[in-house]
Amino acid sequence: MKPVHAFISVLFITILGITPFLGTGTCEASSVTVAVLPFENLNRDSTYQVLSRGMCESLIEGLSSVKSLTLVERGQVEKALREQALGLTGAVDEKTAPKTGQLLGAKYVVMGSYQVIGNEVKITARFVNVETGEIDQSKIVTVTGRYPNEVFDLQNQIASKLVASFNVAASKVETDRMAAVLKSPGNFTAYELFVKGRNAWLLETETGLQEAVTYFRKATELDPNYSFAYKGLGVALYEQGKYEEAIAADRKAIGLKPDDAETYNNLGNALRQQGKYEEAIAALRKAIELKPDLAEAFSNLGSALGKQGKLDEAKAAFRKAIELKPDFATAYYGLGVTLMKQRKDGEAIAAYRKAIELKPDDADALVNLAALLDKQGQRKEAQGYWERALESEKKNPNRVEWIKKRLEEH
Repeated sequence: MKPVHAFISVLFITILGITPFLGTGTCEASSVTVAVLPFENLNRDSTYQVLSRGMCESLIEGLSSVKSLTLVERGQVEKALREQALGLTGAVDEKTAPKTGQLLGAKYVVMGSYQVIGNEVKITARFVNVETGEIDQSKIVTVTGRYPNEVFDLQNQIASKLVASFNVAASKVETDRMAAVLKSPGNFTAYELFVKGRNAWLLETETGLQEAVTYFRKATELDPNYSFAYKGLGVALYEQGKYEEAIAADRKAIGLKPDDAETYNNLGNALRQQGKYEEAIAALRKAIELKPDLAEAFSNLGSALGKQGKLDEAKAAFRKAIELKPDFATAYYGLGVTLMKQRKDGEAIAAYRKAIELKPDDADALVNLAALLDKQGQRKEAQGYWERALESEKKNPNRVEWIKKRLEEH
């Protein structure tokens, strides 16, 4: 099964707002959870569409510097929008935002809009209380400035005002770090290239992946200090199987932004793919040190530990990932593999069943479950899973033939 490789594990504060979930007034807990939704382009002009995703990406990256903020992962947001037949184009409004927030397990949803008139851009951010569906009018943030020259400064203004409005604890070191991220890159063209790369990557096609690599490379060439572009480049290269190049990009991103837990997670994955397990484990543990609630890092750590035969440690890591993210199919699969290695077939079967419940087309989990059921003499049920595995693997000729042979034995 493909390991979890985070692009920006957090949902880019697309909403010019805090990626964390804000409270209706003061922050009642040490950490506030907020889902940031795409900003609406009021111009309805593709010329300015770059801001919708660009600001989100930048804001989430910047706000992640504030440890008391909990950000919803971008992937989770996109999944929730797809489930509601909505796109990442500002289609969520104040009426549908609470439902989206509920799907994401968020207490607050941040959303906003922007409009460019002449050389001036106006950006407004607001948030919805998921439980009540109400907008706190006193917490609406609006900033204006020159387009495109002042966009980066405006991003920082919005983030700063939101942090202040919601009384989120943030040290000067954190706010300085946030400002440094939000005010970069200094080159707006590099910013546009990054967004194009991000859009291409989201297509999840081979062509899109190659375009993403090209755009990210160009962005780093225009701005060699653009950490987020290196981060995106590392993810795209990883998905192309170019692990050595991915490692180089990840290390460059970390050099520019040493507190980036997601990039350490990505680096750990690439190192693991090369069999460099000690280095991989070190990188993944660093990711967890920086972000203790990063479920993906625990799951990937479990995989690396399992490769070293440290099965009890691997099992503990997978279980921690599941504790943090109960619907984490990949972690359930990894737990199943570990339990199977320990010959705890009954527990492994339960883990695989859960993985398949969460991800019905997971061929690896289907195959392993079928094999275990065969081993226990439950051949009729096993056949059903072999058939499902065959359907899931129809694009993989070698695997298809192997599964067909298993079916012929029934």
